[in-house]
Amino acid sequence: MELAVFDPHILLKHKAAAQGETRIRADGKTYKKTGKRWLVVSKTAAPESAERVEGDVLHRGDLYFNYAMASNLGGTVDKVLEDMGISDFDTLVERIKTGPADTAHKIYKEIVDRVAAGPGTSVDKQAVVHLIGQSLVTLRNQFSTRPKVALKVKVTSKKGIEYYKYKEGLPTLKATATSKAKKKMGGWSVTGKLESSHMRKMLKTKAAKLIAGKIDAKRKWQLPKQAVDIDLKYKGDSLLIRVKQIRKGKERTRATAKAEIRIPYAFAKAFLQNHIASAKTRNNFIFRMERSAGYRDFLQRAAA
Repeated sequence: MELAVFDPHILLKHKAAAQGETRIRADGKTYKKTGKRWLVVSKTAAPESAERVEGDVLHRGDLYFNYAMASNLGGTVDKVLEDMGISDFDTLVERIKTGPADTAHKIYKEIVDRVAAGPGTSVDKQAVVHLIGQSLVTLRNQFSTRPKVALKVKVTSKKGIEYYKYKEGLPTLKATATSKAKKKMGGWSVTGKLESSHMRKMLKTKAAKLIAGKIDAKRKWQLPKQAVDIDLKYKGDSLLIRVKQIRKGKERTRATAKAEIRIPYAFAKAFLQNHIASAKTRNNFIFRMERSAGYRDFLQRAAA
């Protein structure tokens, strides 16, 4: 007969886990001691990129748009949009993006008036108005706050219908706003080469700040290529960039001078369009800047 050997250590009490202590169990999940229980620690989802958010909005808006067109009174809505020079969903998006802040409201009102005056049951009318309204609200909430950065131009559609749209490009600003920004830049055009003479003047206007090293007039200034060297604040008034002068050695390259430059919003978009080669980085900063409170306030003050 076999005898089981008793292990006295079994009777020893383990020290209780402290509140807030975390442990990873065999299932791979992380548990946290909360009260007398061990609860699974949920992982915080990473914030979505601006491109992902816009993509989701367009998908949702397009879905409601198609539902409206497929409804019993979709033909009425289609006729209203055609009369307004809007041939499809993409044209609708562009109209709301570039038009005044009340563009979506005006389109919706015109649709409601025409649907109400036309044939159809009250149920069909309510359905189509609700669906197209959902599409318009979705697009308005995403795009209607976009600053209007160019002049209106008259455009004629393929069917001969004339309407107005905003011409894409840089902001049209008052001469005083442009002049004030130029003085801060110390003669640097922003779209061209940055010289040490520009940097010295910008240090005096406080548009630039020397972070490390000394300025060497014989060395070239390296403008930012990556997002890590560019920054902007939601309620700010300028685009911050980090520039440097470098010295190439046999084994490695080191910076001999580093500086920060605050580019006024009058020239910020021009800088991004001319110096940032990566379309993703460039468009991301333009997207964020144009939807920031600081940029909208700037345009309200300085737009011609």
